[in-house]
Amino acid sequence: MTTALNMLGLDRVLHGRHMATWAKENPQLLQQWARAAWANLPYMRVLYPSRPPGWLHPSFAPDTTPFTRQEWDVLLADYHGIADVACLYPASLIKAYPRAKVILCYRDPDKWAASIDETLVQLVTGWPGTLVRRFAEPLVGTFGITMRWDVLRAWFEVDTVVEMRAVDRDKYEAHYAAVRAMVPPGQLLEYRLGDGWGPLCAFLGAPEPGPGVPFPRVNDGRSLRRTLRRGMAISLLKALWMILRFPVMLVGVWLLIRAGRALSFGKSTGNAYL
Repeated sequence: MTTALNMLGLDRVLHGRHMATWAKENPQLLQQWARAAWANLPYMRVLYPSRPPGWLHPSFAPDTTPFTRQEWDVLLADYHGIADVACLYPASLIKAYPRAKVILCYRDPDKWAASIDETLVQLVTGWPGTLVRRFAEPLVGTFGITMRWDVLRAWFEVDTVVEMRAVDRDKYEAHYAAVRAMVPPGQLLEYRLGDGWGPLCAFLGAPEPGPGVPFPRVNDGRSLRRTLRRGMAISLLKALWMILRFPVMLVGVWLLIRAGRALSFGKSTGNAYL
């Protein structure tokens, strides 16, 4: 859907794949989205009842009030629209932008649950993801994988992956029902993948692309998995370097000292060390 909106002239649509690069390119902006998750997902305080998560700046911890229009404008002023993970906060967003048009992309709940499980849940809860969350990220001080897992848990209002898989389809249906109840009918398009350009263009008042232009099909899940795996590998390498750098340095110093002693001994005995 994001690619389709881009093709219709809405070229600045915020998607989760953009956020994946912010840890390196714009950590301040990522921290503002961390604040949004903390403030707009009440279950976060159930997951962290006594202290804020490591991915949240301590100064944001006392602020648990859902975002207002002013706060969302700071994050969204440069965009035509939002998609994917940026839409996890419908109540706050719809209240802030009551005249916004909302496209509700409906998928088969079973296929959606399988996609979420394959794209995110298995990745962040398998042994590599668990190693990154429990060991590498706390050591390095970056929390991209941990934050994604916490946001998922808070949105589903569960603690464990077993609980998540038990409620994922019900949560999906409840989310769609809530959006339908909050958005006036004239501002809501319920779109099913496969509907083509017609309903979308009519809803947005945009001309359809030229004849023969197919509706785009993009595998966002594959791209996200690749990005997350790359980030996990970087975190693990950084953590290993932090652990091993001092022993490596000590070994290097020992080798230099040993080489220096050998060189000195060679000079004193006349052996051909030089």
